[in-house]
Amino acid sequence: MSKSVTKASAPTCLICQKEPAIRAHLLPECFVREIFHEPKADEKHVIHHPETGQKYQSNTGRFDKGILCSACDNILGRYEESAFLLIKRLRAMKVGSKQGTDCVVHSGTYPFRVTVVNEFIRFACGVLWKYASIPPDDAAHIDIGDARALFEDICFRGADIPEGVDAFIERDLLSFAAFKDPNEVYYYCTPSTGLRGNKTSHRMAWFSVGGFIIYVKLNARGLSDFAPKKCWIRGRKQCFFNVSIRSMTVNRSIHQTIGLTDGDLARLNKSIHTKYQTGELPRWGKSARS
Repeated sequence: MSKSVTKASAPTCLICQKEPAIRAHLLPECFVREIFHEPKADEKHVIHHPETGQKYQSNTGRFDKGILCSACDNILGRYEESAFLLIKRLRAMKVGSKQGTDCVVHSGTYPFRVTVVNEFIRFACGVLWKYASIPPDDAAHIDIGDARALFEDICFRGADIPEGVDAFIERDLLSFAAFKDPNEVYYYCTPSTGLRGNKTSHRMAWFSVGGFIIYVKLNARGLSDFAPKKCWIRGRKQCFFNVSIRSMTVNRSIHQTIGLTDGDLARLNKSIHTKYQTGELPRWGKSARS
């Protein structure tokens, strides 16, 4: 008697609710791949969750198989490509001077211009929507409350961006100062949430890619004083990013992560391990903190 085998059907896309979901990147692949710069273009990296101690190998970042179909994922892809090019352009702007790992940073605000108003906010909301849509028991999951449904409309349905949603960009000075070349990228950090501000605190979410920290206000009226007023980018073509020494502390646990994953990186990348040992390459592996 022959045995029948039933193949489990793929989950349905959360947006169109028609097409099967694919393996969709949580953090855009372009931002993950840029940490594989020469001479280590074939290098693998390690994702580490400091809160749980979990760590595992990754080649192109985290996927989820249950949130988006190909067509809906491509909607976000248009925003992601634009954001990638913008961040790369901003990273080339000089915010200080470096000699080795010794540096002088010029705090302040730096102007830049965008072609499409609010496109970068849609990109940032899309990243946060994905991390809010993965299962709650996933270590990378974030809870952004009602903002998840709002971000879904903003990203996938072209809804207007309300006053309560805004974003600003801050240069990650740990990325700038701790590594030899400030124009390269050595790590990324997945989203976190919390209150940010001084006299006017708001609940925000933030994540780090491309040597910058992106902060998003989670549907709260008014502007938080956590950033200079002119750095909030909603509705603007002429924008500013912020440079502040406080950014050194945002991703400070990356030092611990690199220490904890150094051996794993060496085992995963045997072909380049001798370059670490001889000092031909700096003893800084490529890591992702989640």
